[in-house]
Amino acid sequence: MSNEHISQFLDYYIKLPNPQYAVLLKGKWGSGKTHFINKYKDKLKENKQRYIYVSLYGVKNYDEIETKFLQSSNPEIFNEKSIFAGKLANAFINENIKKSLGQIKKSLSSLNAKGNILIFDDLERCSINIVDLLGYINNFVEHQSYKVMLIANEEELEKTEKYTLIKEKLIGKTFEFISDALSAYDSFLTELENTNNIKENILEKEKSNILELFEKLESKNLRALRQTLLDFERFYDEVLVNHQSKEELIKDILYWFFLFSFEIRQGNNHILDLPKLSEEYHSLTYNKKEDEAEKTKYKSFLNKYNLNDNSNVIISFDLWKEILLNSNIQKDEIDLSLRNSKYYFDENTPSWQKLTNWYNLGDDEFEELLKDVYKRFCDNEYKDYKHFKLVASMLLFFQEEKLFIIDFEELFTLIKKNFKSLFDEGSFDFKNIFLIRKEFMGNNYENIQYFKSDSFKEFEKYIDEFLKVQEILDLKNNSKLIVDAIKEKNSKKFFELLEGKNDIRIFDYKDKPILSQINIDDLFNSFMKTNGVTMHCFGGIIKDRYNFWIKELLCEETFLRELLEKIDNHLKSNEVKVSTYNLEKEVKSNLIIALERIEKNKEIIK
Repeated sequence: MSNEHISQFLDYYIKLPNPQYAVLLKGKWGSGKTHFINKYKDKLKENKQRYIYVSLYGVKNYDEIETKFLQSSNPEIFNEKSIFAGKLANAFINENIKKSLGQIKKSLSSLNAKGNILIFDDLERCSINIVDLLGYINNFVEHQSYKVMLIANEEELEKTEKYTLIKEKLIGKTFEFISDALSAYDSFLTELENTNNIKENILEKEKSNILELFEKLESKNLRALRQTLLDFERFYDEVLVNHQSKEELIKDILYWFFLFSFEIRQGNNHILDLPKLSEEYHSLTYNKKEDEAEKTKYKSFLNKYNLNDNSNVIISFDLWKEILLNSNIQKDEIDLSLRNSKYYFDENTPSWQKLTNWYNLGDDEFEELLKDVYKRFCDNEYKDYKHFKLVASMLLFFQEEKLFIIDFEELFTLIKKNFKSLFDEGSFDFKNIFLIRKEFMGNNYENIQYFKSDSFKEFEKYIDEFLKVQEILDLKNNSKLIVDAIKEKNSKKFFELLEGKNDIRIFDYKDKPILSQINIDDLFNSFMKTNGVTMHCFGGIIKDRYNFWIKELLCEETFLRELLEKIDNHLKSNEVKVSTYNLEKEVKSNLIIALERIEKNKEIIK
């Protein structure tokens, strides 16, 4: 036990008949001071040594302290008939402290002072002025012969003027507490419910690995260790217990769980942005900026934990964020990730999946798997959009890293040709691709992240350009649906097209410039065949369409002005009827409002 010398001194201290000084046990928050004193309290109980323990956290006055005395003491010893309270309140407290004490509501019991021990924890978190508080405590030491132990983060106490002066009068011995993660770990394990024997089966076996990660954190905050152990038990009971036969899988998940958790508890949430940080790092190395790359957070994490640049995280970072930042354990998604991992590979596992674990493969096995995957890719067997992208990203990565000997242009041409072929045959749906990009899991297939490379970035640019062309065709085709809906007086239909249903799974045109594809003459003719309710609905949508800054919609200004001009010409040459009245009131007036808002949005660009 690294703090055994403190325990030994306290044994000596409590045997002194009248030490006339207090002992201070100091250390930073979370360093394990309270944990240490709790262990020492157990020792006092075993030796049948009387003590009163009081946490001063949030205490505002002396009455509260004395109430805590009563709450923590043995009722057989501390009874309301004793005269001890009177002695405390009147005989041994100076006049200034008497004023602060006020009326003591309860009496404290009478004790043989020479055998009494008072333990005050969280000194720095007490709301009473520290100088006055220490003066109060000094009465126990100086006039009552108490053995007093104080526990505090002294760095906070030293911020108070005159603290040092009164400390010299009261405190005779100070110990700097050394965090003892080893013994604290064993103690924390006893707090677990251990329903599924996680302590014996995992946490005791992985003790050295977990404590090694904790040491690399360099914070010495034992609370982070304790809370992470408790959190991991919950995660194990809800998810990992179903995979307990896969010992290596459990170790893998445990490693990342504790690494991420420790960093997050130190305020480093960006540990879960490693993919983004990795892109920044590789961009700098690609552009020959090695000095800047070495200073990035990504490189810092690699060095700190001796990570490989190709370290594979079985559970996606998006899921890790849900687990560790939002305490949201998405069991089905996580379970899928685990069962798709290398730990479940067998003779029935497809080649592409085994190849995702490429860095652990032997040369012959890698070559055989890559050959099979490439052949299947040439035959266009990977027909799911995200699956296709994953395999394409693997091939491009291996080619770029010279692990796949093939001309880049040959490979890139094949990928583009197969992509278009699958799109043309209907395997890839334009709207579905757009919706996939809105998903928070859109950058992977079955929770396996796409392989990052400069070549893959070029492929994604190709997809973007391809989709832009398809989007224009889609807008042109579906713009006719709006015209038809107005003609049919089906306001619900065009409302859903232009406003959507606030559901990312449904494709709509709320933020896409579909109006710029509408034929003005066809639209105007549909107005002449509809009713006032439909015009009212259309006008309301147009009025609100540009309330928010959506750059893509600004190109619809031309459409609005042409429609306004056509309506004006019609109103000038036609007498007032219900149709012209509605056209002016419901459509024209709202077109004017929409154009005004577009002008304001254009000012933002300037």
